[in-house]
Amino acid sequence: MPATNQQLSEVIFSWQCHEYVKYKKNIWWYVISLAVLTIMVGWSIYTLNYLFAVFLVLFYLVVVMYEFREPQLVDCVITPDGLKHGQNFFFYKDIDNFFIIYQDQGLKNLYLDFKNPLRGRLVIDLAGLDAVSIREFLLQFLSEDLEREAEPLSERLRRWLRI
Repeated sequence: MPATNQQLSEVIFSWQCHEYVKYKKNIWWYVISLAVLTIMVGWSIYTLNYLFAVFLVLFYLVVVMYEFREPQLVDCVITPDGLKHGQNFFFYKDIDNFFIIYQDQGLKNLYLDFKNPLRGRLVIDLAGLDAVSIREFLLQFLSEDLEREAEPLSERLRRWLRI
């Protein structure tokens, strides 16, 4: 569980970024996604898997709710104790590793994998920052996943589906 309202020690890097990426969706995205949802819910009911049908509808409602909510600008701070993203502070001992993906298409992200597998992966936009300096500082506290040379498949799929 990330700490909240953590008193920050010496600030090494500080910037603001959006809490998530909001993709533009046109009318066809809604038409196709509703058609897919209808087919999947129909199949779930046909196979008597009502719980999955409820899960699908709830997932779609969350995606649509985020469409009407603008991503907030959050403060990102790197200190010798850990990393602050928005209201959450993550100690280095809770982070398993990190990797930075920098591509010519404008993608420059810091990815943090947590020791708790239920926590998921935190993606932080580094646009306009010196990624090499951030990498060198983080290497003092965390191990870098050097096998990651491209954006994770989950992120590419998310961008392709615009969710």
